[in-house]
Amino acid sequence: MNPGGPILAALMLVATTAAAQGRVTGTVKDEGGRAIKGATITAENADMAPASSTSTTDAKGKFSMLGLRGGLWTFTIEAPGYLAVRARARITYLGTNPPFDVRLKTAPERPPTPLEGVDSASVERQLDAADAAESAGRFDEALAIYREILARVPALTTVHLQIGAVLERTQDAAGALAEYQLVLKNDPDNPKARAAVDRLTRR
Repeated sequence: MNPGGPILAALMLVATTAAAQGRVTGTVKDEGGRAIKGATITAENADMAPASSTSTTDAKGKFSMLGLRGGLWTFTIEAPGYLAVRARARITYLGTNPPFDVRLKTAPERPPTPLEGVDSASVERQLDAADAAESAGRFDEALAIYREILARVPALTTVHLQIGAVLERTQDAAGALAEYQLVLKNDPDNPKARAAVDRLTRR
């Protein structure tokens, strides 16, 4: 029996495993070719162990990822303010993988929400106060609060629905119709406003 047999076999196994560890390098830049620092690169393959690996770009937009086993991997490249990119690449042996260079497109600006920059909690309190005043029959008070909300947040056009409902209760059909039409101007498919307009125009 050769006492060196098991040791030699183990060393061969380690060498084979090491050779199958793929190394990936690359760069992440914007559309103008400027380096993107802090971009995250994630490699995933559910059939491998480990099944994922992550790297981050440096100030020059460069990254390096070592330890990927040979196979087909899915790469996700992300950076704040840019659209994420997903790509698949077959990783082979150490030192044989070509550079992985990516250009990220700038993400479109997110349209502002109606309550952006506004204290939403205070708006909620005003809405509750207006609802309470309306329920108690204090219609002028309710209308004043609703209009104050619209003055603060003009984009919150659904408040016109509440104003229209109050005006209907005070028998101001023309005023209510005008409020519902304001809702439809911004949201033509609003079912409540559409039903109210149809109801009032049939009178």
